[in-house]
Amino acid sequence: MVHVTQVEMADPPFPDLTPGPGRDTEDARETPAAHVDEEMVSAVLMKRNSAETDALIQRSLEQEYKRGFDDGCKATDRRMREEIESRVSEERKKLTLKVIVQLESLMANIRKEFSNLQQKSEEIVLRFSLAVAEQILKREVLLDNTVVLQQIKEGLRRVLGVDHIKVRVNPIDEAMVREHRAAVASGSDSLQDMIIEGDEKVERGGCILESDSGNVDVRISTQMKKIETAMIEGVQ
Repeated sequence: MVHVTQVEMADPPFPDLTPGPGRDTEDARETPAAHVDEEMVSAVLMKRNSAETDALIQRSLEQEYKRGFDDGCKATDRRMREEIESRVSEERKKLTLKVIVQLESLMANIRKEFSNLQQKSEEIVLRFSLAVAEQILKREVLLDNTVVLQQIKEGLRRVLGVDHIKVRVNPIDEAMVREHRAAVASGSDSLQDMIIEGDEKVERGGCILESDSGNVDVRISTQMKKIETAMIEGVQ
């Protein structure tokens, strides 16, 4: 806002044109001094109005600029938030899928390991049971020395159509087998000659039959091994 300050002048720049006696008042209003005062007031008013208008325009521009700046900041902030949330959501989905895949792989490995452990446990229990059974059989052999005779008869049933055969038994069982040679040989219709030999490699109660048509291993350990192999294959 422009303030107009009244300036006192010592010597007026214009002659005194104030109405005197006999002059018309209307003429006095139309003097050049009156016109100058009106023009000065009008100029001052226009200048003040122009300054106020400029100030108003400036304030309006500043307000619009601030409003536009604030709106731009809000829009940018909103877009950035949306972009960040979108990326976070995508990363969360990727991470979730990755975790799910890892969990599925982990569960598959656990199931596999559990299956292997279960299989190994069954094999361990089976081997242990067969080992116990073998020890029981060996103890029975020690208590009953006629077990070897039953084993030889079982072996002769597997060898058909032979007339000569060699029987290898444990040296401790050799005397028992020789004593019952005739009873043992009667189990084969074609057998004419049976040779009995002692062999330290053959455990008590078992025997190995050798003939031209092939050999038959009737040792207790060999039979237990065959049983173990068949049962483990069934477990697997």
